[in-house]
Amino acid sequence: MMTNLNRQLLRKEPVKLRYKVLVNGNKSLYLDIYVKGKRCYEFLRLYLVPETDKYAKEQNRKILEMAYQLKQKRLFEVMGRRVETDSLMLPLQEDRRLADVVEAYAEERRKHGQGEKEGRYGSVMTLKMHLRVYAGENVLMSQVDKDFCIGFARYLKTAKNLHQHIKSQRVLSDGTAYLKYSIFRCVLNDAVRKGYIEKNPTKLVPAVDRPKKPDTERDYLSVEEVKLLMKTPCHYKDLKLAFLFSCFTGLRKSDILDLRWKNISNNGNKYQIYKRIQKTQRWQTIPLSEQAMLWLPERRDEPDDARIFQSMSNSSLAANIKKWAKMAGIKHKRVTFHVARHTFATLELSLGVDLYTVSKLLGHSNIATTQIYAKVVDKQKEQAVDLIDGVF
Repeated sequence: MMTNLNRQLLRKEPVKLRYKVLVNGNKSLYLDIYVKGKRCYEFLRLYLVPETDKYAKEQNRKILEMAYQLKQKRLFEVMGRRVETDSLMLPLQEDRRLADVVEAYAEERRKHGQGEKEGRYGSVMTLKMHLRVYAGENVLMSQVDKDFCIGFARYLKTAKNLHQHIKSQRVLSDGTAYLKYSIFRCVLNDAVRKGYIEKNPTKLVPAVDRPKKPDTERDYLSVEEVKLLMKTPCHYKDLKLAFLFSCFTGLRKSDILDLRWKNISNNGNKYQIYKRIQKTQRWQTIPLSEQAMLWLPERRDEPDDARIFQSMSNSSLAANIKKWAKMAGIKHKRVTFHVARHTFATLELSLGVDLYTVSKLLGHSNIATTQIYAKVVDKQKEQAVDLIDGVF
């Protein structure tokens, strides 16, 4: 004998199993529930992966079995009227702590060597400290909404520096506040890709509440200063070669340290670099000028996979560059390895290379980033014109 519940199930299923395709190609399974004229969605936190082999197919089979079991459970609950739609939004799996997600993000960046490895890891872990001060350690990902993000953005504008080696608790600089918020945004983007949350709530934060990127001047070396460094001996030969190679290619320190002989090839007319850029993880081709080629070390019997600048130590770079610049008579600029990249950009623009081409050479995804260097060149032009006033 057919029960009333079975008759209702035969008419129309109010619970449907659906999926959403994520950025990484996985499919996030969820239930589409329609009860009493109200629709809601329950994300199961179960994911189908691309079926590239038999193991992936078997994994997907098991995941689908679990999903259909959960669907059937919800279906009987709904048809039996034992639950209301408002209660269906609760996750079926344990919610993750924001602190754990941030720490996992930091570990992944260190493991894969993105950015400056330890430096990048430290920046993310400092973000974790600021989140703890702002909201404690037990905030769940489901609690990270628009209001949480607005509050954290406002907190950063007046937050104190939490570095242990800094004794005075001064307020974060505008640049540091902007950096911390940018890393926070990246962490949430990664959480979306992994299916921990559906959307990044920082996208809902009004511009007025976000930390602003300071419009600071970027140090760069003039042609005369580059020539001074070329003439000045350096106690660390590879450091001098690598720094000047960066001045003529625009490569970041992370990519200089990772540069291999296999990344340099001859296309028939010119030598070029072809490698995956550490920061963006995109492949980039950089033509090499004759001047850039002069600052490559001599290759002996090293294999193709050997690093080109082998004797460089990341930990002592900053101090050694400072000493070398001082020996060259450059005392009024804070010369860091990244200054070499700035030097390349301003030099190219000063020589008349268009902004779009310089943007491509630097690997910028947004030409607005390159425009910062254009402002530097415009200021150079203004200062050059002003020199006339001193003549008459």
